[in-house]
Amino acid sequence: MPPTFTPPLSDSSSPTGHFALTLLTIAVLCAGLHSAPLSAAEQPARVAGNYAFSIEQQPLVSALNAFSTVTGWQMGMSADLAQNVTSPGVTGSMSAEKALDRLLAGSNLSYRHLGDNTVVLEKRNTAGTLALDPVTVSATRQAQSVASVPSTVTVHDRAELDRQNVNNIRDLVRYEPGVTVGGAGQRAGTSGYNIRGIDGDRILTQVDGVEVPDNYFSGPYANTHRNYVDPEIVKRVEVLRGPASALYGSSAIGGAVSYYTLDPDDIIKEGKDVGARLKTGYSSADNSWLNSATVAGREGDFDALLHVSQRNGRETESFGEHGGTGLNRTAANPEDARATNVLAKLGWNYGEGDRLAFTYEKYKDDTHTNQKSAVGGPFTGGRGFGFYRGREGNDVVTRERFGLENTFALDSLLVDNVKWSLNYQIAKTDQNTIERYVPGSRDVWRTRDTTYKERQWIFDAQLDKAFNLGDTEHLLTYGTTLKQQKVTGERSGTATCAAVLGSCRTLGTASPTASDSLATNSDFPDPTINTYALFAQDQITWGDWTFMPGARYDYTRLDPHVTDAFLRAVNLTSADQFNDKEKKWHRLSPKLGVTYAINDAYTWYGQYAEGFRTPSAKALYGRFQNLNSGYVVEPNPDLEPEKSKGYETGLRGRFDEGSFDLAVFYNKYRDFINEDAIQPATSSAAVFQSNNIKHATIKGLELKGRLNLDTFGAPQGLYTQGSLAYAYGRNDDTGQPLNSVNPLTGVWGLGYDQKRYGGLLSWTLVKRKTRVDDSSFHAPDGSSSPFKTPGFGLVDLTGYYKVADDVTVSGGLYNLADKKYWLWDDVRGYDGVGEAGVTAPANLDRLTQPGRNFAINLVWDI
Repeated sequence: MPPTFTPPLSDSSSPTGHFALTLLTIAVLCAGLHSAPLSAAEQPARVAGNYAFSIEQQPLVSALNAFSTVTGWQMGMSADLAQNVTSPGVTGSMSAEKALDRLLAGSNLSYRHLGDNTVVLEKRNTAGTLALDPVTVSATRQAQSVASVPSTVTVHDRAELDRQNVNNIRDLVRYEPGVTVGGAGQRAGTSGYNIRGIDGDRILTQVDGVEVPDNYFSGPYANTHRNYVDPEIVKRVEVLRGPASALYGSSAIGGAVSYYTLDPDDIIKEGKDVGARLKTGYSSADNSWLNSATVAGREGDFDALLHVSQRNGRETESFGEHGGTGLNRTAANPEDARATNVLAKLGWNYGEGDRLAFTYEKYKDDTHTNQKSAVGGPFTGGRGFGFYRGREGNDVVTRERFGLENTFALDSLLVDNVKWSLNYQIAKTDQNTIERYVPGSRDVWRTRDTTYKERQWIFDAQLDKAFNLGDTEHLLTYGTTLKQQKVTGERSGTATCAAVLGSCRTLGTASPTASDSLATNSDFPDPTINTYALFAQDQITWGDWTFMPGARYDYTRLDPHVTDAFLRAVNLTSADQFNDKEKKWHRLSPKLGVTYAINDAYTWYGQYAEGFRTPSAKALYGRFQNLNSGYVVEPNPDLEPEKSKGYETGLRGRFDEGSFDLAVFYNKYRDFINEDAIQPATSSAAVFQSNNIKHATIKGLELKGRLNLDTFGAPQGLYTQGSLAYAYGRNDDTGQPLNSVNPLTGVWGLGYDQKRYGGLLSWTLVKRKTRVDDSSFHAPDGSSSPFKTPGFGLVDLTGYYKVADDVTVSGGLYNLADKKYWLWDDVRGYDGVGEAGVTAPANLDRLTQPGRNFAINLVWDI
């Protein structure tokens, strides 16, 4: 007979500690109404024939214990079915059956009644091996199945990251059409995400709710991207497509990528108090080795976790093999890279469902690059002037975060649950360059040192309340976000005579040419950005319909602080001469989502959502010039915030034979900020200046599905799957295409899964790029046109094998046919004769993706 879970009846909470923390939080939130907290033994009352649930995401056994406490039901199941299974939790007033369905979402378990209040849990009776839909939090700020939300969201869990050998953010979206990552061949490495043709700082990227810094560009010596996260600390990644400003504000006009870091419960196995996870892996694409260790423990009401990982590697290979220097070089520039990540957590479970947790996280990436492709430059018209005889760079990217989070339940008229967090994050990029510069009249060693730093405080408070009105069930979620960002940036440089030549008369002395050295200056006045936001959302269930209206109000103030370094850069002597004062914006971003369960198999959904994005300080105030390389960066203080209106509708199907998801979207943008704009120049130099595209449209279609072939008589565990993404972008003012939109992409796969082993053969097809806006393209030779990527097809083979219950080996062979190909995001702005736009000269073959390569990793869960 299967064991019965007996709900824990002891009250392990401290009434005094609980009450003190509650008062502290309520004082901060000014929530007002609340009463004394319930003890763990007390059960929530039934409401209108239903039960009032407040069960957070947690291990399944713990969630079922809480369910039994509320309902009095007895639960039975085989112990091995619950091993390493997490429940999404359930909140709100509903029947016991409906709550149990939500608790089991994603577990591949079902239940059957043995009596009125006794059920037994068992594995779902289906020939297919398709797991149930995973759980998302980012789509609605509440944990629920991805099949029940009125938007498109993809969830990647820890097991999937291991099996797909995910070593960076590009690997993460390798098989996700409609989402890409650029940056091949660039010193700054991989850039941020592109979702449905929207990229850069328009995509919110957050770690445990804390946003990573924006991009920063200031010529060839300063270019930072948004790759501040190592996948090894992540237990789950969620990719939300489409405008999400109603939930997250300005940075989410194009979507959101949310990383959720490991917790002790992810490492400690059920029934144990200590757990560990060890991992090692190798990738041939960049000759990198990964070593990772995570330990976690629990003692009484306290638990803790410590994770340390390090990744050592070299440059990511290109398909090109020709070495040498300058534009003739097709091989990747040599690199030595080391990335280290530390994550520490300490938690106190001071009451039933009440938790106070502290988090510390530090990420550091140290990369040394020998920029052989720059030797012989600057380049114009395919010809090098030979000024640069050598250039090496060292880039150190760090991100450090301290976080405090508190969750607790309240017996209040207005609040069922409260979750608040306070985080402080400091992110910094130091880029140091040394080059041999010989313009003919002298021979000098030049250094260029650039620092970009962003400090951020963020307080987020989220409250929810479940209640019934007539025949409708409501889950009201509301709260506030307060954020302060302080951004600073400086650059400087020195020059020393490397040889006696021309004006250099003495070896080792400072260069007598003033332009060789660079006094400390800044390309923008250091801004302080304060954001105050209120948000609310009501999930209304009425029969088979669910309505989700919501809105967020944001008030943003950008206050530029004029420093001596900035005045020096713009040739001003006093801050009074600087006319661009503080900027203020405010915006209400509404949304309305609807889902309708047509029957047990089909669900229709639709959503209307508005978004916005404020201009960056760099776009408003930043300026830089490099006349030797032929370009100037100018500010545009008259930029307007971007606004968007997004429409999406779709149909989902879930069957024993498989599943499908169809989404159609139509997004209208007003005052779309084009940060790659090149304005007409009065000289031969290209003038980069952000501008507003008054009207732009991006529309498209996405389709994915899976078919369990074993339901048709094939071997157990055999399946096929596929996905397709198409997007069309247009500048409605000029009729030109939007260059940020990627070409049609599809992925098809044939897979086989068993309990101990499995594999997947994937075929990726990408259409050639045909629609490109070349109206403002600045060709270095004055005549060539933008390069358009040819279409390509790739075949990959991945697999895994459980050597023992706790040891899993995963591996993959990528680009099996050894194809040469480019990704559009990597070559936007490059011309068709193999020379780059003016800021980063490169032979196009150096920007290709790796040829045939492999990756392997071993995970030991102790």
